[in-house]
Amino acid sequence: MNLGRTLLFCPGDHPRRVERALATPAGSVVLDLEDGVAGGAPKARARAAVADVLARTSRRVFVRVNATGTADHAVDLDELAPVLARAAGVVLPKAESSGEVAALGERLAAVERAAGAEPGVVRIVPVIETCQGLLDAAAIAAAPRVAGLVLGVLDLAAELDVSPGSGLAHARAHLAVAARAAGLGGPIDGPHPDLDDDRGLADTSRTSRDLGFSGRVVLHPRQIGIVERAYRPTDDELRHARRIVEAAGSGAGSLRLPDGTFVDKPVVARALALLADAGEVAPDDRASA
Repeated sequence: MNLGRTLLFCPGDHPRRVERALATPAGSVVLDLEDGVAGGAPKARARAAVADVLARTSRRVFVRVNATGTADHAVDLDELAPVLARAAGVVLPKAESSGEVAALGERLAAVERAAGAEPGVVRIVPVIETCQGLLDAAAIAAAPRVAGLVLGVLDLAAELDVSPGSGLAHARAHLAVAARAAGLGGPIDGPHPDLDDDRGLADTSRTSRDLGFSGRVVLHPRQIGIVERAYRPTDDELRHARRIVEAAGSGAGSLRLPDGTFVDKPVVARALALLADAGEVAPDDRASA
């Protein structure tokens, strides 16, 4: 499953914000029952509102439930069970082991059976936001139903006592390797918390892309366009990729372009991946590289 370049998070207990989120071009919409919603009555209202959305929308919607081991986690799954099979997936915060993911998968399998849904249709998106979760990221990524990984930058940065930007470069690199080793797409980076800092959002998104990430969590619709552009191949990259693919098509085997680029199979595969990302070649064409 391609999660898209933007995951727009929206508190489940704000109906107007939810409707606006559903109308945006975000790659995926995540209705939040966890940190974005206060405890008690707001949680109950959020569950009811999210259940209503799942019952009627055709939009690709994920639900962020509360963390495993919390009382709210079990209540989230119980109260959403009648409609949860209509969700694209469940975002699991503070994931720390593949066992947690497997347990959630078993619960989702029961939900699917009760709804007569296709087995495995509801996917899981673990959020890696603790040191323990980062250590077990490879096993979490390889667990059944996992559609992709999200880096929870604020919690992890707080635990490590570093900045959520450059201070997590090592964590981003590790998570990108874990995701790709499991056959997933690039992970999704955490949000840029300053909603007025467009330049910082663009710059940190490009840095994240350079580390292997394929998209980012956004907290407001105005961030969608900036993030989409930052993770999209640039015009220069696409021009260079076209030259590589054209040269490779000559059948000359390994060769060197005038700009010094040495063209062999991995370089061609990367070029085709960029062109596929831009919709210029079919994704299946990458397998022929």
